[in-house]
Amino acid sequence: MDKLLIIMDPAHKHQKALGRGIELARATGAALEVVAFVHEYLDALPADPTVQQTAREALIEHRQKWLEQMLALADCQDLQIDLLTVWEKNIHQWIIERCQQTDAMAVVKTGHRSEHFLYTPTDWHLIRECPAPVMLVAEKKWNRAHPILAAVDLSTDKPAKKALNTRIIEQASKLARAMETDLHLVHALHTSVVLADLDIIDMAAHARKREAALKPRIEHLCNTWHLPPEQIHLEAGPAQKVIPSVANRIKADMVVIGTTGKTGLAARVIGNTAEKVLTHLRTDLLAIKPAG
Repeated sequence: MDKLLIIMDPAHKHQKALGRGIELARATGAALEVVAFVHEYLDALPADPTVQQTAREALIEHRQKWLEQMLALADCQDLQIDLLTVWEKNIHQWIIERCQQTDAMAVVKTGHRSEHFLYTPTDWHLIRECPAPVMLVAEKKWNRAHPILAAVDLSTDKPAKKALNTRIIEQASKLARAMETDLHLVHALHTSVVLADLDIIDMAAHARKREAALKPRIEHLCNTWHLPPEQIHLEAGPAQKVIPSVANRIKADMVVIGTTGKTGLAARVIGNTAEKVLTHLRTDLLAIKPAG
């Protein structure tokens, strides 16, 4: 049976990730593994190992009781759920290892949408490194959100990117069917901002030319995935602006996007498109990596 790994967040009153996970489990038939983390520095306590272990066990028990209360309030007795409380400081490392061990269908957690150059939060680590798809749930969403929006690169000729497009659409289509909603696709017609600012090219004419060139691919997508043309959105501009803009206009319930998983300094300076989109998005995001 497919399993979703739900990450609880004791810092938030409303457990958005748990609610989303329960909704997805009911729609897809997946089981849930719900995990709460706890970690405290015990330097102020005596160095006696017994004292340290007793304190750790007390903190774990306290967090476990909180976890059980949250599940009781969620009224989800109809689902197959495993509860787990873990003593761990490096949350992303534990999640990555767990996904490798259990082959989780996806990780679901509330998204924390901020970053500066020297500090990389758990969310960014997971987007870059987690082998399973990562769903970051928005704390505040657009009202009456419905469609699933898949962000794809229709202009690529690279086999790896084409394969990732297919993975993205397959996952988005599966979610749309499970949630009984529509599937939309978005492609950003990226053009150099410098060339546009210098009036070296006519942006509108350039966009029309590129859109015409993509027409055969769009028709193929419509036929393959049974999509009406109005559910495929082509807009000129950088992806990190186009995707949130289209998602806002159609009030997307979720955006499904691919990520190459850049790490290290390049990721911090350049960033992944998924991460740039996340900072402008007011709905849930599902980040998918290429096949391993």
